[in-house]
Amino acid sequence: MERPICHLQSINGDLLTDIMSRVDGSALASVASTCSELRGIARDQSLWKKLCHSRWPSTALAEAEHLISGSVHGCFDKFYSDACPLVLYDEVANANPLKLLECAELNPRTSPSDLLSLIDVYYKNKCVLSRISDGIPEAVDKFKHGLVDSSWEMIADKRQKWFLNYPFKLELMDLDDDDDDDDEALASPISSLNEAGKSRENLCKKLIEDLRLSWILVDKKTGKSVNLSSWKPLSVQKSWPYHATYVMQFGCVLPVEESLLPQKLARFIVTTRFKMTEREECLKWREISMRIENIEGAHVNGRSSLMILNKALYSQRSTNQFKVEEGLRKYEKQKREMMRRRESREALADRLFTLIEITVFVILYVSLRLLV
Repeated sequence: MERPICHLQSINGDLLTDIMSRVDGSALASVASTCSELRGIARDQSLWKKLCHSRWPSTALAEAEHLISGSVHGCFDKFYSDACPLVLYDEVANANPLKLLECAELNPRTSPSDLLSLIDVYYKNKCVLSRISDGIPEAVDKFKHGLVDSSWEMIADKRQKWFLNYPFKLELMDLDDDDDDDDEALASPISSLNEAGKSRENLCKKLIEDLRLSWILVDKKTGKSVNLSSWKPLSVQKSWPYHATYVMQFGCVLPVEESLLPQKLARFIVTTRFKMTEREECLKWREISMRIENIEGAHVNGRSSLMILNKALYSQRSTNQFKVEEGLRKYEKQKREMMRRRESREALADRLFTLIEITVFVILYVSLRLLV
């Protein structure tokens, strides 16, 4: 092991840096653990900054770049290691209550204003949309704005209570399908889809193959970050015949304590809605939003959602796309099994109630006949 180190010492540092700038994040992290000479070069923040900007163009926007490079968050390599792996749902590992308790103890309290979302959408590996969402617009943080009179405090309290108790939804944008806004900022040019054919099935299949999405949640206070997307679409639907509007969903599954959700599972759902004009070869975005549901499909309120978002920052993750997809398939199987058991219980209860009603009717009928 000593001989390669001596050879490396004789190589120009600029040449090594140039070589390192051509590798991906996992390779760069592996190089950092080989020897002291390469470790120093592999930890060069300019390399990690370039990787982050290339993988998530939203990190090059002023607010995100300032946050990541600032002293509070740490460095670009830390951000990359947090945001690159996807949330992994492992039914066996997540069944351990001690693991959930450990995550809960690490979890700090976070206000809506502490959260920052970095969203990037890709088509054929090329980024076509990058946006930042600061905080949660529906929530009012009194401490951030600084209340100056009782009237504003009353309004803020009402909005805060509304956010905490009503279904949570974080919207990056939400426009009507009939809105013909020609704002170029909401249109993403893409290559021609004519080769896919005119059928809905072929178009949907091509969109599933070519569209990707990343939604990174950052806690500005602690510097922790997590990617809440599945990267690949989980589903795609098209509305016919009135609007050529597509709805695609991404997301992940997170185990939580029973005190948060009785079913102990939360699902993040990232919804994208867009109109596609093949002649113009562009996607006109209408909605990009995120919500949280329980395993039965019910929306989670703002209070519980804040706690679940906190837990996601400390969740189990993996860079193995196959394992992530396998975890999502296991969740769907578990969901179907749970719904089947629920339907069986409801059917049994219906039969029992029917039997009770028949029994009561027979008793009343016999009693009346005896009285007559």
